Amino acid sequence: MHVQINSSDLAQYLPIFFGILIGVCIVMLLTVLFLKNKDNSKPMQTMRAQIIEKPIQQGNIEWYVIECEDGRRLKLRNFQSNQLIIAVGDVGIVSFKGKTIQSFQREKKN
Repeated sequence: MHVQINSSDLAQYLPIFFGILIGVCIVMLLTVLFLKNKDNSKPMQTMRAQIIEKPIQQGNIEWYVIECEDGRRLKLRNFQSNQLIIAVGDVGIVSFKGKTIQSFQREKKN
Protein backbone atom coordinates (compact mmCIF):
# COMPACT_ATOMS: atom_id res chain seq x y z
CA MET A 1 0.00 0.00 0.00
CA HIS A 2 1.35 3.39 -0.97
CA VAL A 3 0.16 6.62 0.65
CA GLN A 4 0.55 9.76 -1.40
CA ILE A 5 0.72 13.11 0.37
CA ASN A 6 -0.01 16.25 -1.54
CA SER A 7 2.00 19.34 -0.50
CA SER A 8 -1.14 21.45 -0.63
CA ASP A 9 -2.66 19.19 2.05
CA LEU A 10 0.25 19.95 4.36
CA ALA A 11 0.09 23.68 3.63
CA GLN A 12 -3.45 23.91 4.96
CA TYR A 13 -2.28 22.66 8.38
CA LEU A 14 0.61 25.16 8.74
CA PRO A 15 -1.57 28.02 10.13
CA ILE A 16 -3.04 25.62 12.70
CA PHE A 17 0.44 24.44 13.72
CA PHE A 18 1.77 28.00 14.07
CA GLY A 19 -1.37 29.07 15.95
CA ILE A 20 -0.85 26.27 18.48
CA LEU A 21 2.86 27.12 18.77
CA ILE A 22 2.13 30.81 19.42
CA GLY A 23 -0.58 29.85 21.93
CA VAL A 24 1.84 27.65 23.88
CA CYS A 25 4.44 30.46 23.96
CA ILE A 26 1.85 32.95 25.24
CA VAL A 27 0.74 30.55 28.00
CA MET A 28 4.37 29.98 29.08
CA LEU A 29 5.07 33.73 29.15
CA LEU A 30 1.92 34.44 31.17
CA THR A 31 2.86 31.68 33.64
CA VAL A 32 6.32 33.17 34.25
CA LEU A 33 4.87 36.67 34.63
CA PHE A 34 2.24 35.37 37.07
CA LEU A 35 4.90 33.63 39.21
CA LYS A 36 7.14 36.70 39.26
CA ASN A 37 4.25 39.00 40.17
CA LYS A 38 3.09 36.62 42.91
CA ASP A 39 6.57 36.51 44.46
CA ASN A 40 7.17 40.27 44.11
CA SER A 41 4.14 40.91 46.31
CA LYS A 42 5.80 39.03 49.20
CA PRO A 43 8.30 40.60 51.63
CA MET A 44 12.02 40.47 50.89
CA GLN A 45 13.94 38.07 53.15
CA THR A 46 17.70 38.15 53.52
CA MET A 47 19.80 35.55 55.34
CA ARG A 48 23.10 33.71 55.31
CA ALA A 49 22.77 30.33 53.64
CA GLN A 50 24.61 27.54 51.87
CA ILE A 51 23.58 26.11 48.51
CA ILE A 52 23.32 22.37 49.15
CA GLU A 53 21.67 21.09 45.98
CA LYS A 54 20.70 22.10 42.43
CA PRO A 55 18.02 19.51 41.67
CA ILE A 56 16.71 20.65 38.27
CA GLN A 57 16.87 23.30 35.59
CA GLN A 58 13.80 24.00 33.48
CA GLY A 59 14.77 26.15 30.52
CA ASN A 60 16.10 29.41 31.95
CA ILE A 61 14.78 28.68 35.47
CA GLU A 62 17.15 27.03 37.95
CA TRP A 63 16.02 25.54 41.27
CA TYR A 64 18.21 25.39 44.39
CA VAL A 65 17.91 23.82 47.82
CA ILE A 66 19.50 26.09 50.41
CA GLU A 67 20.21 25.54 54.09
CA CYS A 68 19.86 28.57 56.34
CA GLU A 69 21.96 29.20 59.46
CA ASP A 70 19.04 28.14 61.67
CA GLY A 71 18.92 24.74 59.91
CA ARG A 72 15.84 25.38 57.75
CA ARG A 73 15.98 24.13 54.18
CA LEU A 74 14.23 26.02 51.41
CA LYS A 75 13.71 25.32 47.72
CA LEU A 76 14.15 28.52 45.73
CA ARG A 77 14.13 29.35 42.02
CA ASN A 78 16.34 31.65 40.00
CA PHE A 79 14.92 33.33 36.89
CA GLN A 80 18.28 35.05 36.21
CA SER A 81 20.39 31.96 35.54
CA ASN A 82 22.46 33.72 32.88
CA GLN A 83 23.24 36.70 35.18
CA LEU A 84 23.26 35.20 38.69
CA ILE A 85 25.77 32.36 38.82
CA ILE A 86 25.33 30.08 41.84
CA ALA A 87 27.05 26.74 42.44
CA VAL A 88 26.47 23.92 44.89
CA GLY A 89 28.56 24.51 48.02
CA ASP A 90 28.51 28.31 47.77
CA VAL A 91 27.96 30.12 51.08
CA GLY A 92 26.70 33.67 51.18
CA ILE A 93 23.90 36.12 51.72
CA VAL A 94 20.76 35.26 49.76
CA SER A 95 17.85 37.66 49.30
CA PHE A 96 14.55 36.27 48.07
CA LYS A 97 10.88 37.09 47.73
CA GLY A 98 8.49 34.17 47.98
CA LYS A 99 10.38 31.39 46.20
CA THR A 100 12.40 33.59 43.84
CA ILE A 101 16.04 34.50 44.48
CA GLN A 102 16.60 38.24 44.00
CA SER A 103 20.34 38.28 44.75
CA PHE A 104 23.16 36.12 46.09
CA GLN A 105 26.38 37.56 47.49
CA ARG A 106 28.90 34.75 47.73
CA GLU A 107 31.39 34.90 50.60
CA LYS A 108 35.02 34.59 49.64
CA LYS A 109 36.73 31.41 50.79
CA ASN A 110 39.81 31.82 52.98
